[in-house]
Amino acid sequence: MFILCKGKVAEKPYQMPYTEQKVYSLEELCYYIYHNIYSITEDFFQESLADWLREETGNTLLAKKIKGMLAGNKNLKDLAVTILCGCDYYREKEIREILAVIDGIENLPLYRKKKIKADNYLRAGRYGKSLLAYRNLLHGSFAVNFTTEEYGDILHNQGIAHFYTSSFAEAETDFKEAYVRNNKPESLQHYLWLLLMQGKNRLFETEAVSFGMSLDEMLETKRAYQKTLSGCQLPEEKEDDIERYKEQLKTAFSC
Repeated sequence: MFILCKGKVAEKPYQMPYTEQKVYSLEELCYYIYHNIYSITEDFFQESLADWLREETGNTLLAKKIKGMLAGNKNLKDLAVTILCGCDYYREKEIREILAVIDGIENLPLYRKKKIKADNYLRAGRYGKSLLAYRNLLHGSFAVNFTTEEYGDILHNQGIAHFYTSSFAEAETDFKEAYVRNNKPESLQHYLWLLLMQGKNRLFETEAVSFGMSLDEMLETKRAYQKTLSGCQLPEEKEDDIERYKEQLKTAFSC
């Protein structure tokens, strides 16, 4: 999408925390905040952002204001509205709407905020950090706060993190346990696909039957698996081969 920039376009872009996406203007920064508000935390606003606004976009007053707010420990809402009001990219009505969303986020209980943070790590491809965050949610004091389905969803996301950071076997266990709890087709699909990836064809059939799949559904699952992985080369036992294969599968496995 093209963004109309009325202010100075930076020669050196600002790289976002977590996603590492680059923006080249204040307008692009506002657009990013507006459309990624659930991934924006207080950590997003750093002195380096204020420095970039001053040095690269020429927004000296805005940069000074942000630095002062950071020193005064201002909250997410105040920081976000200050940036969004720094240019006229969004109308007042739109800013009020996004502030209502921020209010909702800030009023969430701590365990839900931690879940959002873990999901943000996962979306940004920071699988190690997301894995640690999910483990803390699943095995810490916050676990009792989640419903059975929500607990299953966290297991599913942990499975994705395991897939990219450790082993297929751990991800396999996560997806199976996730489906038992959340009963969501994507968790079952991920579990069965991992069995196929590891050449566990007999176990695939046994498990598919145990979860009530018909023969036609089993065949369709295999067809979808083959279609998704077409063009991907299955890894051998070598670690380098497995790592390359996981890179190829990033588009096949979604959250």
